Amino acid sequence: MGIVARQATWNTLLTMAGMGLGFVNMALLFPRLLTPDEFGLTRLLVSIAVVAAQVAHLGGEATVIRYFPYFRDKANGHRGLFGLILAVATVGGLLAVLVLGLFHDRFVLWFSDNSGLYARFGLFVLPLVLAEVYLLVLRGFSRAVHRSIAPVFAREFLLRVLQTLLIAAYALWTMPFTVFLSLYVGTFVLTTGILLFDLWRAGEFRLGLGRMRVGKRMRRSMARYSLFTFGSGLAGIAVGNIDQVMVGAMLHDGLSYVAYYAVAMFLASVIMVPARALMQPVVPLLADAWKRRDHAKIQMLYHRTAIIQLVVAAFILLLLWVNIDALFSFLRPEYAVGKPVLLVLGIANVFNLSTGLSGGIVSTSRSYWFDAVSGAVLLVLNVVLDFLFIRWWGLVGVAWSTLLCAVAVVGWRVLFLRGKFGLWPYDRMSLRAIVLACAFAAAFGLLPHAGPPWLDLAWRSLLLTALYWPAVHVLQVAPELGAQVAKLYKRSRGIIMGR
Repeated sequence: MGIVARQATWNTLLTMAGMGLGFVNMALLFPRLLTPDEFGLTRLLVSIAVVAAQVAHLGGEATVIRYFPYFRDKANGHRGLFGLILAVATVGGLLAVLVLGLFHDRFVLWFSDNSGLYARFGLFVLPLVLAEVYLLVLRGFSRAVHRSIAPVFAREFLLRVLQTLLIAAYALWTMPFTVFLSLYVGTFVLTTGILLFDLWRAGEFRLGLGRMRVGKRMRRSMARYSLFTFGSGLAGIAVGNIDQVMVGAMLHDGLSYVAYYAVAMFLASVIMVPARALMQPVVPLLADAWKRRDHAKIQMLYHRTAIIQLVVAAFILLLLWVNIDALFSFLRPEYAVGKPVLLVLGIANVFNLSTGLSGGIVSTSRSYWFDAVSGAVLLVLNVVLDFLFIRWWGLVGVAWSTLLCAVAVVGWRVLFLRGKFGLWPYDRMSLRAIVLACAFAAAFGLLPHAGPPWLDLAWRSLLLTALYWPAVHVLQVAPELGAQVAKLYKRSRGIIMGR
């Protein structure tokens, strides 16, 4: 197995294990062991840090990956590329910290509630911002030098393990919330440090600024690319986090509502996970097809990934929806306000995945500028709709904002590909998959609940699985799906067996 396939498989396994731990933390431990406003504060601080870091690093992660081949020279510190990007990110990070520190009193007014937690602990966001800024840069460099396992291990797996241990210690021993929050922030700082250590151990951590040689044409190209990827990257990372920031600022007892929204958003994000594994073997084929201008191959990949992701995403949404009462029974009763939020966000994720490789097709084509434009539109539209819908409908309004933004901007991207390249992801099988999912949702809605929540969840999940996938097979909705699953299983088994 080649290095790319091996790393892709390890990354998939670590991501899936991390998602399992994330579910334990986000859906079970944190909501039960912290009060809603304490849990909401942790999510709000992370959301602010993620948005600030995405602005501060100015597209450095993508720029490192894109231009590294032009600077590759390990003996000479890769001709100073890492030092340059790190310097830019450091300046951006310090400016972000300065702004957040100077305007702390204003943030306290925005996020004030009866608990007063943000006024007391809001400045904990400052080390979080720096940790996130350096994470982005170090992750980009790790991927550029083909060490992509380290960032996935550190942030997708190790971070969740550390936080599981932390919340367990908080439950078992008397620990002031100040100490807990300090250690919680420390988990982010530590995992960023792990990436730095991995690069240093591999001999890749060399600033090399003295050997920096960048021509005028290269500087213009890098600046232009950074600007475009900054727009698209900001929208992709910031949208869900901005939702939580605006919930915290606009709703009374906002920190508690941030917690309610965070749990629903996390559960809905489970829908997105299998798509990452399914796309691993497809992306190299897409890049090669663009190089050869093979539009027929791109159309084939576009349609196949769309129908596969639609079928899988619809199944996961069905699992979540038919078990929603059982899932929320494990939480405090006040978290039940997130049930409709989960459904609306789940539909938004299914719609997003139903467009297959649309995002990858745009970003790898000569029309990559469209990614930045549509990303900026998505960001602005999301903020405007969040503001209006929260005022009108409260917490569920944020979810409706996300859904309408997805339909508008992702739909625009699909229409752009149709007009520009004649590519289209849907056909009659897509309609068949939607009808099938709706039929199962209606049928399972009529089933009575049975026994304790864990038993109800188990038998509903088993029954849905036993009926849904045979129906998909009999109706020939996604014939390529079986082949993709078999390929992933074979790779995973090879990694586990050491082959």
